Amino acid sequence: MKLQKFFEAAVDLGIQYDPREKKQIEKMLKKFQEKEKKLSEKEKPYFDAERTWNPYSDCRIINGDGSEEFTHLFVGVDIETPEMLLIDRLREKGQKIDGALIHHPEGRALADLEKVMPLQIDLLATVGVPVNQSEAVLRPRMDKIWRAIHADNLFRVERAAELLDIPAVCCHTITDNMVWSFMEKHICKKEYEDMGEILDAIREIPEYTMYAQKGNPPIIVNGSRGSRVGKLVATEFTGGTNGPEEFFEAKARAGVGTVLSMHVTEKSLEEAKKHHINIIQCSHMASDALGINLMLDEMQKKDPKMTFIEASGFIRVKRKTW
Repeated sequence: MKLQKFFEAAVDLGIQYDPREKKQIEKMLKKFQEKEKKLSEKEKPYFDAERTWNPYSDCRIINGDGSEEFTHLFVGVDIETPEMLLIDRLREKGQKIDGALIHHPEGRALADLEKVMPLQIDLLATVGVPVNQSEAVLRPRMDKIWRAIHADNLFRVERAAELLDIPAVCCHTITDNMVWSFMEKHICKKEYEDMGEILDAIREIPEYTMYAQKGNPPIIVNGSRGSRVGKLVATEFTGGTNGPEEFFEAKARAGVGTVLSMHVTEKSLEEAKKHHINIIQCSHMASDALGINLMLDEMQKKDPKMTFIEASGFIRVKRKTW
């Protein structure tokens, strides 16, 4: 499979499992298409044309023109310059590696991370939080994330990939959408007597099983195994990065009782305690591995010759269906 074909198929999967309706995403893309038409000659060099067809600003090809073969992949949750050097070394030893599939964004995908965060507004709307409330508190958080990232040395990994001739693509929100959908279907839609039953159910998912065996299990960070569940949601799995702490008050008002999360900040935990919302912190790396696996299962259906080297937090688990 060619790199561009791989990435376009990945974007399609992200849209398929997005919390938003497809019509809403198409409307958003159309706005960018109309904006591009109205650009002046001075503005055109700074316009991100990819936004006209790819709704995920934190997902993009960071090295390669798209024509490269992308079948034998080095796959990791975090791939930075050390991993790029590892790819180069493995190639020297005769390992067939066409390129790198990266989960957490690097390069331009990282520079634009905050632009994907409005997805959180629509995700919270699915659990009963009014869009005007979540939108009002999300904007300051987006600005904070942008200022923090703006100061980073953003393009080290991108440049390392260029120098080592390693095609590379970041698929962040794309796979986060898939793991969110999986958790909603297989965990949140079921009935539980208490938090302990949820914890046990999560631990039976192979990626979480493997990480639990390595000492990184899902954990209850607010509540206890005997706590009753209430309304169970998986609102902390997609949308770029953590939302503002104020979201927990909004979730409480919407009747949420228990939240599944990849990771929880201390301030968010304080707010959850204040508003009596239980939280299960699912292993971050296991969650990311699950999302990547769901995507790769679909990719292997398109190209059965695809192979993967597991690295940097990724563990391969195959599923025929889910």
